[in-house]
Amino acid sequence: MPGLLKEDCVMELYQLKAFIAVAQCGSLTKAADQLFLSVPAVSAQNRALEDELDLQLFDRNSRGMLLTPLGRTLLGEAEHTVNAAKRYKTVASDSRGQLTGSLRVGTLSDSVPLRTSNTLLGLGQRHPHIAVTLHQDVSGRVIQRVRANELDCGFALADSMPEGLSAYHLTAIELAVALPANLASAAHDLELSDLARLPWIVSVPDCALHDAALDLFRSLGGVPPSQYVADSDGGLRSMIGGGLGVGMLRMSEIQAGLQAGELAVWPHWKGATWLYWIQPKEGAAPAVLALRDIVLETWNAGHGIDSVI
Repeated sequence: MPGLLKEDCVMELYQLKAFIAVAQCGSLTKAADQLFLSVPAVSAQNRALEDELDLQLFDRNSRGMLLTPLGRTLLGEAEHTVNAAKRYKTVASDSRGQLTGSLRVGTLSDSVPLRTSNTLLGLGQRHPHIAVTLHQDVSGRVIQRVRANELDCGFALADSMPEGLSAYHLTAIELAVALPANLASAAHDLELSDLARLPWIVSVPDCALHDAALDLFRSLGGVPPSQYVADSDGGLRSMIGGGLGVGMLRMSEIQAGLQAGELAVWPHWKGATWLYWIQPKEGAAPAVLALRDIVLETWNAGHGIDSVI
């Protein structure tokens, strides 16, 4: 943008990274968490960039940090510059026969065993110059964020292969309907219509358990109205075990609840969803492909992979 920048303007990559993070998050606090920095440090980096450019990049108000029109214009340039620097470093490293990069990997807020410890150990041993940041979310959001290039790759639960992505089937996850323990004696006699009349606890819409509940109650026109919504297996199990209602859970969670005397299971339905590794269909970085290979090796060693899509 000719005429706007000082001739001796000097910007640092870390300032541009802070600018991009605040613009994407809309909050200094969230950006600081993403960058593993303190809030004052991120604020100082953005102030320094504004001073260097002699421009106001953000409007600061009670709703957070909102980009000014000039800030929106410069955001794309900042992203291009940071990505170019990453490519430059990658090419230099590849020329030495080393893979490098920083990966944003989506993991699940539910307690699904993803074998991430074994995967990251293998990655560190084979490719020590690849850095990984784990971003925890529900499955639907992980899928959306990989599609939007907010994440490089990740794990997701889904009934079928997510569209527009390369997806690798790792294992089946068995589902069932969990009841409070005080309904154990009545569980066998309950019909689906009886379940619909009980208080129902649902998962957030982007969760695979929510989709499974929709399938279960499709013949009745949809999931019964619910007073409670849970965003994780642990929260859902706790509410069901506390007697607040019934809900869908992974069978492994129900079995743990049965052993603890907290839950019962409705015996007339079993469902399943699938754990996938997902990444962009085209243009995945070499570091993503390297991590994918180790994920598949880790799951194959554990006999978890039925097929690769």
